[in-house]
Amino acid sequence: MFVSIVLEPGSIDSARNIFNLLGHTGFKQIQKSCWENASLSDADLTALKKEMDRYTDYYDNIRIYQFPLEGKFVITELKEKKWRRLVLNSAQPKSGTTAGARRPVATSKSAARPSSAASSRPKTQR
Repeated sequence: MFVSIVLEPGSIDSARNIFNLLGHTGFKQIQKSCWENASLSDADLTALKKEMDRYTDYYDNIRIYQFPLEGKFVITELKEKKWRRLVLNSAQPKSGTTAGARRPVATSKSAARPSSAASSRPKTQR
């Protein structure tokens, strides 16, 4: 499964420890605090969470994005030393529900008006 981890460390020591841990587990640093791995198993991710739990404190925030996990997109967050999990369906909502329904895009009135440069030019007749 594809896993992306975004870190907001509370201290330099925890940041250094977690960065080293991610580097040793096959993650690649994509941005300053974003790491990705495209081939991580559930068992490896569970072990990684336990290891990260050792190095974190109350002020560290970690978000883990997993896809696909049983056909769903999963976001797991460590905040205030507690893990929380949010599961989002990747499939379309059932018919008859309004969740996830697309709304029409509002158009700007200025887009309908001609540009000021075009309207200020004098018209010439030939």
